[in-house]
Amino acid sequence: MRKIRLSIAQKLITALGVLMLTSYSLLVSFYLTKLYHTSLEKGELLAQKQSIQYIDQFTTSINTSLASLTTIRDALLQMRSDGVQNRSYAVHMLETVVRNNPDLIGCYTVWEPDAFDRKDAVNRLASGYDDDSGRFVPYIVRTSDGLKAIPTVDYNMLNGDGDFYQVVKQSKTFTLFDPYPYNLNGKDIVVTSFILPILDENGQFLGIVGGDISLQTVQDKIRSIRPLSGHASIITSNNYYLANGDYPNLVMKPYEMWEGGGSINDYKKSFSTIQYTPDRHASGQMFRMLIPIRIQDFTWHFEMVIPKGNMLTQYYSSLWSSILIAAATVVLMSLLAWLMLQKIVLENIKKVIQVTSAVAIGNEKLKLDIRSNDEFETMANHFNRMVDFRKEAEHLIQHQATHDLVTGFPNRYGYSRHVETKTGSNGQFALLYIDLDRFKIINETLDYTMGDMLLKQVGNRIVQVMGQSGRVFRFGGDEFVVLLDDISYLGQATAAAARILSAIAEPIKMKGRLFYLTASIGMSVHQEWTPETGDRLVKESDIALYVAKKQRNTYKLYSPMMNDVPTKELILENSMFEALESNQFMLHYQPKLEIRTGRIYGVEALLRWKHPEFGMVSPLEFIPIAEKTGFIILLGEWVLRSACRQVKQWEQMGLDSVLVSVNMSMLQFQQKDIVSSIKSIIEEAGVRPEQIELELTESIFMENPEHTLRILHELQGLGLKLSLDDFGTGYSSLSYLQNIPIHYLKLDKSFIRGIVTDIRKQMIFRSIIVIAHNLNMKVVTEGVETAEELQIIKEHNCDLLQGYLFSPPVAPERFVELFRSNKCPEE
Repeated sequence: MRKIRLSIAQKLITALGVLMLTSYSLLVSFYLTKLYHTSLEKGELLAQKQSIQYIDQFTTSINTSLASLTTIRDALLQMRSDGVQNRSYAVHMLETVVRNNPDLIGCYTVWEPDAFDRKDAVNRLASGYDDDSGRFVPYIVRTSDGLKAIPTVDYNMLNGDGDFYQVVKQSKTFTLFDPYPYNLNGKDIVVTSFILPILDENGQFLGIVGGDISLQTVQDKIRSIRPLSGHASIITSNNYYLANGDYPNLVMKPYEMWEGGGSINDYKKSFSTIQYTPDRHASGQMFRMLIPIRIQDFTWHFEMVIPKGNMLTQYYSSLWSSILIAAATVVLMSLLAWLMLQKIVLENIKKVIQVTSAVAIGNEKLKLDIRSNDEFETMANHFNRMVDFRKEAEHLIQHQATHDLVTGFPNRYGYSRHVETKTGSNGQFALLYIDLDRFKIINETLDYTMGDMLLKQVGNRIVQVMGQSGRVFRFGGDEFVVLLDDISYLGQATAAAARILSAIAEPIKMKGRLFYLTASIGMSVHQEWTPETGDRLVKESDIALYVAKKQRNTYKLYSPMMNDVPTKELILENSMFEALESNQFMLHYQPKLEIRTGRIYGVEALLRWKHPEFGMVSPLEFIPIAEKTGFIILLGEWVLRSACRQVKQWEQMGLDSVLVSVNMSMLQFQQKDIVSSIKSIIEEAGVRPEQIELELTESIFMENPEHTLRILHELQGLGLKLSLDDFGTGYSSLSYLQNIPIHYLKLDKSFIRGIVTDIRKQMIFRSIIVIAHNLNMKVVTEGVETAEELQIIKEHNCDLLQGYLFSPPVAPERFVELFRSNKCPEE
């Protein structure tokens, strides 16, 4: 499928279109959302307004009717009290109430026997409003021919048709009846009644005064209330429909709740609260609002119901008009944007394409001429300057590619470029491959800046030594190369190597610290220059360097015999991890004897490697390789862990006073977590810290002595014993003895070599012992092989000896035998 590519104009038009469409969509959405809520609020206000208007009218009509009934009741009581009862006049008052209250279909009064004028016996069927018992029961009703007076019937029935009288007679309180059917002049109508009891001054029931309202009248008025094509209803206190503007067939039936609406009583409790509910008869939502109608002690409720969609007509109309306006605006603005882009952007882009294409094929004279006083003009100016600086940048890049950034010397690639120019040269050539000894260990204690400064000073010393006689390169890391052209004899190369070693060995003072560096140099010499000579010089001198690194601080000249030298070292280096995993490493233990008592004071753990191909490999061979690769850290942890386990095993065998010493390398000692690592190993083995002695060489003080001193104090705080090994073979041995927390001073075997016949050595030996004892240190002499040597060190109060005179390093089992026999050699 082919990938569609868009031009810049198309991308900009698309981006602008999306931006405008998004902006208009947000604005229209905000407008429509606001319009939506405004439409709802207007519909709600209209519904509330019409509801309140109708309720006010309805309540006023009811209250007027009730006031008229109250007036009649009071007038009838007054007539009875004054003894001027007049049935005709009473009927006239009822007629006046009906005539003045158009909502009333009828008005009536019913008196108990003889309660009105005590003349029931003479009024039997005397008029149209007296019944056959003569009781005063007039009912004034509104007919098509006017008002008509008839006697009230069925008032003596205890249930059903007579409830309007009997209920009030029993309660003696105002009663508002729910709708009920009533036969009036042979026609069934539905009415609701307002009835007041007539009571004398003693509260005795005398009769009633009441008025009827035809539900048809109420229904007609409710039907006319249609805000936003909705409808209204009146609900009685007993939860029946008194009137329903949309569904008249529900009148006199229980109120219908919508699905999930709960109970009608809960609905009434939330009166005057706007609700949106499901439609009972169709999909969609309905606006509902319930308002109470108070009629003395009774409460009816007026309900307004409007389909929600009817309230959003303005919203829907604005929705489509807004969409059309937004679409038209987007199209118009897109067209304008296209015209502007065509004029402002695309023409300038064409100029950019033309000029950049010309520059790409080498025509750097062509300039980008844009004068639009905007970003395009700024871009054109930057582009023109870029073209001007291009050649300078190319030269700079070429220089950086062929030169080292730290020293400024040509690098390995620069060397390759240099030797390519020497093809066909005549004369004798020499290459000196220089590598700093132990620089990696020193550099790890420094920050990058100081490390680079140190390398730069070393490089400058090499340049000063060589002058104009050789070209200096830096191949990377701590490796430098010197190429000597047209030397007359081999001695010139060896003399240059010797001068370089001497210059590097001079202490370097930097930021208040002294750094002692040495180097190893491998050399290669050729009589003539061929295209392969440059590479051969590097390879051969690298092999010679490998040999020199074994001795350090020296130089070696390549010979073909050296080609096989690295083989064993490479095999050992590549098999160290496997050797550790397959238990090829082992520890032998050489006893230390307390001279005064002749007992075994402790042992030194010495590492051995039983290689499957080379047999027993000397530590002198594999320890330098382990230090060079960093494997010495893992190996040192293994030695300490194995020695601690051996101590624990001997302790379980009854050898509980053995002090085991373990050698620590400088690289191992430089680890940041050295103290916690040693503590963890000792705790894991379950031995006491005072059973372990750490042997340290003077080289650990060469770099960062403050850090070293702090670590030594932390180790002493753990309870470990500390010993300074090979004392007298390093730098300034006596200068730091007074500050370091050392328990044992271990004299190198070179101290007693020839001590029997050398009085000066004996004096030095005795002086060191005196100094050590004054500093609360014990002295251990290693390499004791003869009884004469033992006699001399004993005379000078040496504390401990270690050497073949008593025992060579032995396996753990053999040491157990020696410890238990504990025989001291003959003096």
